[in-house]
Amino acid sequence: MSDPGSTDSESLRVRTAGKFFRAGEEKFYIKGITYGPFAPGREGFGLKHGAELDADLASIVAMGANTIRLYESPPEGFLDVCAGHGLRVLAGVAWPDHVDFVNQEGLWDSCVEKLRKAVTCHRRHPALLGYFVGNEISATIVRWLGPRRVKVLLEELIDAGRLEDPQALFAYANYPSTEYLNPENADFISYNIYLENEEDLSRYIARLQNIAGDKPLMVSEFGADSLALGMDDQARVLASGVDACFRGGVAGVAVFSFTDEWHRGGVDVKGWQFGVVTRQREKKPAYDLLKLRFKAIKSGADAVMLSRRPKISVIICTYNGSATLCECLKSVTKLRYPDFEVIVVDDGSTDRVSDIVAETAGVRYIHQQHAGLGVARNRGAVAAGGDILAYTDDDCVVDEDWLHYLASAFESAGFGAAGGPNISPPPRNRTEACVAAAPGIPAHVMLDDRVAEHLPGCNLAVRREAFERIGGFLPEYVTAGDDVDFCWRLQEAGVVIGFSPAAMVWHHRRVSARAYFRQQIGYGRAEAILIGRHPQRFGVMGGARWEGIVYCGNRGGLGVASRIYRGVFGYAAFQAVYVPAESDFSRIATGIQWVMATVLAGLAGIFIVPLLPLALLMGCCTFSFALKQACNSRIESRYTGIRSKLLLMVLCLTQPVVRGAARSLGAIGGGRAPRGPLRLGHFFRIPKLVLWKRVGRLQIWSEKGLGRDLLLENTTAALQHFGMPFTLDNGWRDWDLEVERDPLWRVQLTTLTEYHGEDKCLTRARFTSKATVLNLGLNVLMALALAAFALGAGHRFIWLGAIYLTWWVFLEIRHRQLVGNLSRLVSNVARDAGFDRVET
Repeated sequence: MSDPGSTDSESLRVRTAGKFFRAGEEKFYIKGITYGPFAPGREGFGLKHGAELDADLASIVAMGANTIRLYESPPEGFLDVCAGHGLRVLAGVAWPDHVDFVNQEGLWDSCVEKLRKAVTCHRRHPALLGYFVGNEISATIVRWLGPRRVKVLLEELIDAGRLEDPQALFAYANYPSTEYLNPENADFISYNIYLENEEDLSRYIARLQNIAGDKPLMVSEFGADSLALGMDDQARVLASGVDACFRGGVAGVAVFSFTDEWHRGGVDVKGWQFGVVTRQREKKPAYDLLKLRFKAIKSGADAVMLSRRPKISVIICTYNGSATLCECLKSVTKLRYPDFEVIVVDDGSTDRVSDIVAETAGVRYIHQQHAGLGVARNRGAVAAGGDILAYTDDDCVVDEDWLHYLASAFESAGFGAAGGPNISPPPRNRTEACVAAAPGIPAHVMLDDRVAEHLPGCNLAVRREAFERIGGFLPEYVTAGDDVDFCWRLQEAGVVIGFSPAAMVWHHRRVSARAYFRQQIGYGRAEAILIGRHPQRFGVMGGARWEGIVYCGNRGGLGVASRIYRGVFGYAAFQAVYVPAESDFSRIATGIQWVMATVLAGLAGIFIVPLLPLALLMGCCTFSFALKQACNSRIESRYTGIRSKLLLMVLCLTQPVVRGAARSLGAIGGGRAPRGPLRLGHFFRIPKLVLWKRVGRLQIWSEKGLGRDLLLENTTAALQHFGMPFTLDNGWRDWDLEVERDPLWRVQLTTLTEYHGEDKCLTRARFTSKATVLNLGLNVLMALALAAFALGAGHRFIWLGAIYLTWWVFLEIRHRQLVGNLSRLVSNVARDAGFDRVET
């Protein structure tokens, strides 16, 4: 099945489709292996050629692989040879990402140009699957340059490459130490992972799936060292790891590597043996085990490997859904699961539903008088004969392996209910793109990486015994809210709800703003009923209080308020982003009650003038939160622009008002008022104000392999010797140490070590001064005093201005002195420690 609405079925170039890749109409699982780099040979390329290349590629194909991953752009003719063997190629572009590639004049421009030339050289080649625009940029370099800045630069590389070859796929090969560094415009998300324990790997794959969101997840490197583990254990680790990856729903894996022969940094690497064949191309046990795995995986059904296949009843409830039902039923009939039935419950439709069902073979049709969604879902469950009841909606298109992945979730973890993501198809116009990015669309809520608090009813499966334990769905939910109530009651009954990221369905969003607001009105009315049954789960303003995290498509993103735990000095192996929960004030300021109060204050301000500034301030708060939400939401790249952002901002501004009005009216009609605790600790989030300056850098060279660890150790010892108080990085800072000697300024030191081959190292030191609270307070007082005299005239204002200017000059001189003192101390420490030279 192609993307809904896709017309490019003739092309066999690999493309993304939800959580997977496709070549033409068929799903394409990347079963890859890395190749090279080797010692530079012909024309300076680190790749084999001629008979050696043919023999290697033939061995790779015999192993069952369909893709090779390279770490550089291949020479002309290389892709033709790969095409002759039926192999796809994921090419890399080597550029100096191991050094400060931003602050050296002309270096970054040359990197972009190198990528452009590489993509232009191989444009539209059928063997080319895509490009990795970077590979494992060091966490210390990312910390030095700033993660948001590096992310923007990676996005610039992807945009540059896509201009040259729009059909190629582009991504960045990330790794756990910079887990948060994922370009927004990447076609898929990829990570290099080396976890030898199968359960640890499975848990981390589940985490990465939530970070990847609606995009395919690929493991771009996974390997084991036979020199350290032995050949038999290497084979076991690789086989179990590949199983864990595909069972976790990844779209592809590249095993590192084909051969032990490996060349890096100008020398042959001999201390590691990650290959599945030796340097002499002798097969290790890992080769044969991977061959069994790769050749067996041709579809999602092969990737899952179920021990038993319980009967599953697919239940589709519809009410006048003939516009999308036909496409839904076509997708259901293509399911590859061996034992399932399809039941369509017609909730009193007046359109062509019955005719459409009659045209589809193997579908049971049940008609009832219009009674609502909850009753229809129960009616389908009564008629079903399966052990598992799988619900989807008439505006959904299911993946052909949907039931396999659901069955795997029930089998592997023993969940009582399970589901997967519902993904919006590619939008056909600007309005659809904005509606898909707007708030309030159906989304799952995650308690952790595997367990959900809520799953939308368009992709929800439940064991029959769990369904019957809570009495099914409640009939009072006519159009929406039934799935929220159902999941909450399941949890209250002790049932664990699982999440399977690969059990995806395409879910058509509303095609117009009018339809979107009708949907939000329905959700608001449903929430009024939910408030009556679950008052403890709603806040003071009527919004739901989720215990988990509402899915937003990219949990690992770098938001404005996000914080990164990097470990001390940026050395943590697994670094993660932590995003604070939405504040209560943001919910209140965008709610219907606040908006009504703003309008009333504005009207009253006509007669009571002091209320006008209050109304203006309240309106600005509402507008700012809507603007922030619109800016943080990602619109399909084809429709980005000022018009799309303005439309999305209007949707963000009006959605909570429309939904809140429907909820409040429904609650009043039902005799219920929103209840729940007001968490004062989250009412306001005061931004952290920092006045800082970057002044001063050092370049410290060593020909003996000395780096930042030795420099920091000796610097802290020197600070202690001179009695200068300081604070070390606790893992949350973007600096290494902060000197606290002066009451007006704090001076910070940040370091980075670059490795330039053999034992040649360059350690960069950056000095930053930050104003203290006393400094800021004195500046505020003097600014207020200056403003107070601004309305006056004469010498008083002039003298005060002169004093203020003198104060600023003093601050500037003082912070430069402090930075200079620390810079000289670090320079002396470096020379005493044996570094070769220090440059400013």
